[in-house]
Formats: sequence, C-alpha cells, structure tokens
Amino acid sequence: MLRNPRFLILGSLAAACALGATLATAADAAATAPAAGPHRQQLLDQLDGNHDGQVSRAEYQRWLDGRFARLDGNGDGVVDAAEIANSPAARERAQRRAERFVRRFARGGSAQVTKGDFEAVHMQRFDRIGNGADTVAVDALLPRGARHDGGKMRSKGGGTPTR
Repeated sequence: MLRNPRFLILGSLAAACALGATLATAADAAATAPAAGPHRQQLLDQLDGNHDGQVSRAEYQRWLDGRFARLDGNGDGVVDAAEIANSPAARERAQRRAERFVRRFARGGSAQVTKGDFEAVHMQRFDRIGNGADTVAVDALLPRGARHDGGKMRSKGGGTPTR
C-alpha cells in the first residue's frame, strides 16, 4: 500500500493519462487503418454507436466509459496496475494469447505444448531462414514487422517495441 496519498493521486493521474493516450491512439489507428478486418470493424461498431460513419463526442465518451469500466473491476473509479492486470479485459487478452500459442505450437491436435513441440517449430523457422545453414543474421530472427536499426529495434509502424 502507498502511504503517501500524493503518490496515489499522481499514480492515478499518470495511469489515466496513459490509458487515454492508448485509447486515443487505438481510435486514431482504427480511423486511419486501410483494410477492414473483423477486429477493426468491431472497434468501429463500438465507437460509432448509431452507425452514421461519424463518432460524436458523446459516442466517444460512452466508449471510453465502457473501456474504463472493463479495467475498473471493483467499480471505484480508480485503477492501478494490479487491478488492470487482473481485469476481465486483461484476462481475456491473456487467454486469447495463450490459445494462439497452443494452436501454433501443439502437435497432433493436442491441447498441450511440449518443449519438443516448441523447439521443433522454432528450429524449423531457423532452418527456413538460414536455408539449411548453421548460422543466420541476428536481424533475420527478429519478430515479423521488426528490424534492427543502429542498435535500436523498431517496428515497421514506427513505434519502438520493448525488448
């Protein structure tokens, strides 16, 4: 627990600012994204409540309220890192990520991934990238959409992912 209420207030303000920036970025990205995928369309449907092709201030506020409510598990109007990490939204994201991981690495329709399964998929990738060679360039092993540039890892979208 924090003993100084100023830290709680400053922390809450910082979290709210970060959340607002993230949500605004997501909304901007959705508005400017080229192709309409299912996730983009779902976001647009949520933002544009009356489906008139425009997002009013009231529609945006309603969407923000819903987003914050999904993070605010106890409904007290304040979130901290622990509450966000334990929110239904975070748990759903973690569950979807875990399911994608199992689908990618599990063999033979199994619902479990062995160390051998995990290594086999990655070593197949290494062999494919290296065309059978025993070594490959470091950059070739970076995740899709990332490149190594002068000591800094950057995504194609211009952001700097965390290492």
